[in-house]
Amino acid sequence: MRTAPTLTVMSRVIALLIAASAVLAHAQSSDPLDSPECRSARDELEAALDDPGMGRAERAQRLAIARKNVLGICLGPASAQPQRSGAPERVIAVPAPIISAPPAHPVAPAATAPLPPLAVPRPAVITTCDSAGCWDSEGRRLNHLGPMLVGPRGLCNLQGGIANCP
Repeated sequence: MRTAPTLTVMSRVIALLIAASAVLAHAQSSDPLDSPECRSARDELEAALDDPGMGRAERAQRLAIARKNVLGICLGPASAQPQRSGAPERVIAVPAPIISAPPAHPVAPAATAPLPPLAVPRPAVITTCDSAGCWDSEGRRLNHLGPMLVGPRGLCNLQGGIANCP
């Protein structure tokens, strides 16, 4: 034997199942873009686009009709209505924005003196040597300090007949 609270619970479950089935039935409605009528209208539009055998005016007219059919069948009758081409819609005048920039203070370019040409020191060539040292092509005396040559400011680097002195 069932009690009254059990019947109340059962009636609530049945009401929920009925509501859920109504929601599912509504969710399973067919997609108008996937309907056979829409597919047929799209195929007609494709055929009109691919048909090279017509004249220009006939092709334009066939394309316009096919496009209107696709809009009306696939997207609904409201989309197939031609757009109003009569009087233009009211134009809203928007004033141009006023942009005020702070006054620019003219800045005088800094006067810079041109740089002097870059002087690349050329290595000196040893011209003559004696037992105490050598003379280079710049007229400097390079003295022997053991196997090394010493210039006016320090040791010289010798490579072949070229002396690179600081």
